[in-house]
Amino acid sequence: MEWNKPYHSESDKSQTHGKSFGSEVTRSLPKKEVKEASVLSRFKKPFMPTTWKWMRTSGPAKVFNYQPRMGETTTLELNIPAQFWSFVRSVRDGKKFMGKKIHMDDNSYLEMGNRVTVNMEDAEGGSTATTFPSLEFRTSDEKGGEVYQLDWQAFAQERKLARGAWDEDWGYSKQGQPTMGSASMYDKELKLIWNSKLSWLWLLVAAIGLLGLVKLFRK
Repeated sequence: MEWNKPYHSESDKSQTHGKSFGSEVTRSLPKKEVKEASVLSRFKKPFMPTTWKWMRTSGPAKVFNYQPRMGETTTLELNIPAQFWSFVRSVRDGKKFMGKKIHMDDNSYLEMGNRVTVNMEDAEGGSTATTFPSLEFRTSDEKGGEVYQLDWQAFAQERKLARGAWDEDWGYSKQGQPTMGSASMYDKELKLIWNSKLSWLWLLVAAIGLLGLVKLFRK
């Protein structure tokens, strides 16, 4: 193998190099159920930013949590770098997520921006703790209600670090692109494109409830 080539490039990755670092992975456990703060909060429009600082190499991690409100369906597009999409995999059976649009309903959730650290082999020998941002979501019941995570452990098994290889969004530090520790993803901001729809039935229920409140206060 020619080690003078940047090992980050897709053409240089291999299915055989790397090893499992399961005991050394820092990651959040899969959620067992959707968290609900209160009944009223489920009817409020959630925060839906158009950009999010997915990876921060300084300061605390910026974690984003999202859950559609009751009766709402949402399609979310994230501009995650192409080299990472194949590592978005089912927590249940490891199958790859198909497509690049996340379909959600009011039983779904999305969480991203936590820090995940895996040990990665260096092309010249040894290993380096490398930090990446998390991504986890549950698809709509219509899409199987499956929980997916960006599996950085699988990524570490298939890729290696190489000094001087700065052609992607991760690796060793370089001028103008700091890392967290010796190696990590560089600072990365994602764009979020939302398409949400609220069921007409829930709109009707809300209208009836509002009308009832108006009548109650008029008495």
